[in-house]
Amino acid sequence: MLFSIRMTVRVAVPMILLLAMLSASTAVAAGASAADGLRSGDSAACLRCHQMSTMARRNHDTGKVVDLSIHPTLYAQSAHRALVCGDCHNPGYQRYPHRSSLADEGLSCVGCHREQAKANHKVSTMDAIETEYQHSIHAPLESDGFSCFSCHDAHDFRPESKAAPPAQRVAADNAPCLDCHPEQRGDSPAGHDWLPRPSLHWQAVRCVDCHTPVNGPERVSHQVLSAADSARNCLQCHTRDSKLLGQLYTWRSDRALEEHGFFRQALYNDAYIVGMSRNDTLDRISLGVLALVLLGIVAHATGRWVAYRKRSRS
Repeated sequence: MLFSIRMTVRVAVPMILLLAMLSASTAVAAGASAADGLRSGDSAACLRCHQMSTMARRNHDTGKVVDLSIHPTLYAQSAHRALVCGDCHNPGYQRYPHRSSLADEGLSCVGCHREQAKANHKVSTMDAIETEYQHSIHAPLESDGFSCFSCHDAHDFRPESKAAPPAQRVAADNAPCLDCHPEQRGDSPAGHDWLPRPSLHWQAVRCVDCHTPVNGPERVSHQVLSAADSARNCLQCHTRDSKLLGQLYTWRSDRALEEHGFFRQALYNDAYIVGMSRNDTLDRISLGVLALVLLGIVAHATGRWVAYRKRSRS
C-alpha cells in the first residue's frame, strides 16, 4: 500500500508540473500576440514560471516578499513590450535554478535610456533626471531596496496617453505614490491636515506637483522633496499666474481647447478656482445672469439711441 502511494506521488507530481508548464506556454502565446518581446529569444522560457501570479521570493535582508510575477497582457501593453527578457537581465538567468547573486545585477533606468537619448539628442535630460534623483528624499532609501523600479515597474510601465481624460491621468500618476503611502488615502491623510478636502485634491492634482520643485510643463522633476519643503500654501496653486498650476494644467488646457474651443475654455477654466463656486449649475446661472445684465445694458443703450434719433428728426 505504501509503495503504491509513493509511486502515485512520483508519477502525479511530474505530470502536474508538466501540465502547468504547457498551460503557461499556451497562456504566454495568447498574451504575447501584441508583444514581440515575449515571442523572441528566451522570453517564452522565462514566462513559463514568471507568469504565475504566485511567483515570489523572500528577501533575506529585509524579510519582505518580492513579487517576481509578470502579467503577459500588461507587458504586451507596456512601453517595453518590444524588449526580450535578455535585453535587460543578466545572461546568467538562462540557467535554472538561478544563482542568488543574480538578484544584484544592478539594472539602471537612466543607464539604458541614456543610449536612447543619444539618438534624440536629449542626453542632458537624462543627466538632469539622475542628478534630481540623487537629491531626492528617496535616494537614501536605496539601502532598503528602493530604486527607480519602486515607482516605475518596467514590466507594465506605460506613460498615460495625453489624450486620456484628466482624472485618468491624475489617478495613474498618483497610484505609485498611494501604493507606498496608503496612510494618505481617506479623508484625514497624515501630514495633510492643512489641506481642505484632500480626497478631492487626490482626484484632481498629482502628488508630484506639490512634492517636487516646479520644473515647467514639459517634464516633472524627479527630485521628491521632504514634507517640510513641499508646497503647502493654497495660493501657490490657486492664483491665475501660478507656475505650479501651469505645470499641472498645461496639458489639460491644450486638451480642453481642442474639445471645447477658446471661449468655453476661458469661461470654464478648471485650473483657476478663486472666485468660482465649484458648483457647475450655480456657475452657469451666474454666467447667465451676467449675460442678461449685459444684454439689458445693450438694449437700454440701443433704446436711448433710437429715442435720441427720433427727437433729432422731429
